[in-house]
Amino acid sequence: MRTVKWNPFLSGVCALLGGVAGIAGVARADVSSTNPAAIVVFPKVLVDVTRASGDYIDTIIQLSNTADNPVNVRCFYVNANGHCSNAPFAICDPYNHEDPTECGSTAFCVPGWQETDFAFRLTSKQPIAWTVSDGQVLGVKDNSGNPILGELPLANRPGRTGEFNSGSIPPAPETPMRGELKCIQVGDDELPVDANSLKGEATIETVDTGVIDARGYNAVGIQAIEGANNHDNTLVLGAEYNGCPNLLVIDHFFDDATEPTSNQDTVTSKLTLVPCSEDFNFQAPRPVTVQYLVFNEFEQRFSTSRSVTCFQEIALSDIDTRLGSSDDQFSIFNVNVQGTLTGQTTARGVQTSDNTSGTGLIAVLEEFRDNFWSNAVTTHQRGIRTQNDIILLPAAQPGN
Repeated sequence: MRTVKWNPFLSGVCALLGGVAGIAGVARADVSSTNPAAIVVFPKVLVDVTRASGDYIDTIIQLSNTADNPVNVRCFYVNANGHCSNAPFAICDPYNHEDPTECGSTAFCVPGWQETDFAFRLTSKQPIAWTVSDGQVLGVKDNSGNPILGELPLANRPGRTGEFNSGSIPPAPETPMRGELKCIQVGDDELPVDANSLKGEATIETVDTGVIDARGYNAVGIQAIEGANNHDNTLVLGAEYNGCPNLLVIDHFFDDATEPTSNQDTVTSKLTLVPCSEDFNFQAPRPVTVQYLVFNEFEQRFSTSRSVTCFQEIALSDIDTRLGSSDDQFSIFNVNVQGTLTGQTTARGVQTSDNTSGTGLIAVLEEFRDNFWSNAVTTHQRGIRTQNDIILLPAAQPGN
């Protein structure tokens, strides 16, 4: 296991690098939440086992090897917590403007990113599930009652710490935590391979005074292009792998709409965006401008834009207004403006003239209702990017 921290003022894991000059290739639009792939992205991972929020929150990750042969996997947690400017170890939410004094009256919440990577091996057709809070593998045990995680040859290689369940799958780097997870299929040398064997699902569980709410979504898979992989630590989405979607298509209720059911629940939604491109090897983050087109049931069109850097969890009505609920009724994502219950939004990262920068995005939408229940879905995708995205990995650490 390897944990890397950056100064949030200077750097982060999410340098949105892409479209490297001199790399050519035809991208295919096979980014999917249903097909096995070489790169599996879980856009949203939540943990809060301290009950600081009043709820107990944990995320269960499920990852399956669909192949008849064993596969090796490298995974990367991205912890997108903020920390107070006057207390570097005090966790805060950079998107929380309901409580502007979270860090005190003279301080502010600084966005930051922490990357933790780990590796393991799955046997033929093996599924695995674990809880993010403690890295505990679920369901599979040996005769002594100890969890079994595939063949585990990667767990104790140089750079990995501890033994099974203390080093193979690490716990969340801190709690509470919000962020994402990316898993990549690799060979015995821990370098990427052009095979598509991985499929994943995530379930976010919330417990409040004995009431349990669970919302699950399929991870987004990015397939490798057979014969195109350079087997190095630079993953080119659009040449070695299928390109990221050009548009994200989001079907949703407008915020504060009353659902036309017997419960008459009020619906609000959160959108979580993560970049296709990330630098897990000490590069600076770059913001991406996201353009939104919003259509109501009368096919009236509205538009807005907002910047995202590395990771963004945001209420729909906060995309075009001040963060917090004070002026939600003026948002183009709110029923008070649109006058219809539902609509469709398309979102895309605005391409720049910088040919070393990619702006592809992946997203998950969560809907929340008054009666303490929710659901989560990965968004639909349309088209492919004309500009490559890049994932940069730290140096591989193969066994002897």
